Amino acid sequence: MLADFEFFTATPVVFGAGRLQSLDRELHRLGEGRLLIVTDQGVVGAGLLAALTAVLERAGREYAVFADVEPNPSVETVQRGEALLREAGCSALLAIRGGSAIDAAKAIGILARNEPPLQRYEGANKFPNAPLPVIAIPTTAGTGSEVTMSAVITDRARRYKMSIRGTAVAPRLALLDPRLLSSLPAGVAAATGMDALTHAVEAHVSLWAAPPAQALALHAIAMIAGHLRPFVANRGHAAAAGSMLVASTLAGAAFAHARVGVVHAMAHPLGGRYDVPHGVANAIVLPYAMEYNLIACPERFAQISRALGEQIDGLTTLEAARCAVDAVRRLAVDIGIPLTLRATAAREDGIADMAGDAMEGGLALTNPRTVTFDDVSALYKRAFGAI
Repeated sequence: MLADFEFFTATPVVFGAGRLQSLDRELHRLGEGRLLIVTDQGVVGAGLLAALTAVLERAGREYAVFADVEPNPSVETVQRGEALLREAGCSALLAIRGGSAIDAAKAIGILARNEPPLQRYEGANKFPNAPLPVIAIPTTAGTGSEVTMSAVITDRARRYKMSIRGTAVAPRLALLDPRLLSSLPAGVAAATGMDALTHAVEAHVSLWAAPPAQALALHAIAMIAGHLRPFVANRGHAAAAGSMLVASTLAGAAFAHARVGVVHAMAHPLGGRYDVPHGVANAIVLPYAMEYNLIACPERFAQISRALGEQIDGLTTLEAARCAVDAVRRLAVDIGIPLTLRATAAREDGIADMAGDAMEGGLALTNPRTVTFDDVSALYKRAFGAI
């Protein structure tokens, strides 16, 4: 018998090639007022900011620009963005880029309506006042932040990535335009695509996974398996770009409810302490964590194998489950993802600190196999190639 569950999506999604040009119609969801555009210098350099502001100016919408978001955005960045929002008199936010910009915009919106410091709102539903509304326009296919109910921000004083969660954190609209992905560097396409795959895999095997989330997750896995390689090879490949963008959003909707597990628990300290890009951290850790989790739910991993395109007929359930690990490793190699953490800025002598952070964050609580400090330490060692 199925367990009781609740499921909903808090963010309307619109998709289509060239959909950015119809943004003026969608802006009515935010009402009147000046927008703060939250982005980074990559969007500026690629000409995407100019394309966006041209649409806004044609619609007669006033705006200010905050283009200083870094990977793994910090509390200090959020504070600077919120100061600009107040100075410019903005009443809503428009984030264009990947998860870093979207999460920064969410956090700016929270801080604009709630007393500082931002750290006091770490956790679920800690802020008393609803944040300012956010429209999210992803230009990467990976984080799913455009439909999630959380913002992940780095507290550099603690060298720790904290999560601020709540239904009101979800963007008011996600606008998906695959043409905006054409200038994405191949390495970013690879890392963010593996991030989306990690979201889908962890959502499907999560202890909190309900049938709607699992259905979204499996469909996202199948789309990624079929389109990530051609997308990395050619970001202008329209079908691949559109499929990856949709897969990322589906995976985001899945893990927004099912949550994630030990992969993300381990990836956050890699970003918080060593600035390892989130997608790269997830991609490297994923197969090691999958191996660890296999015995907890082999049937679910067998389903993942089938979604990845593996031929598993005639295999035992555990044999079929192991095929998922092999398929993920092959995918990572094909798109240029390193197989161990030695290829990153992370340090092996920091394992104890990272394992402590991973356990503190609470993400491992929904992992299908019970995780201890020693388990996480051993997984880090395996990911460094030490054992």
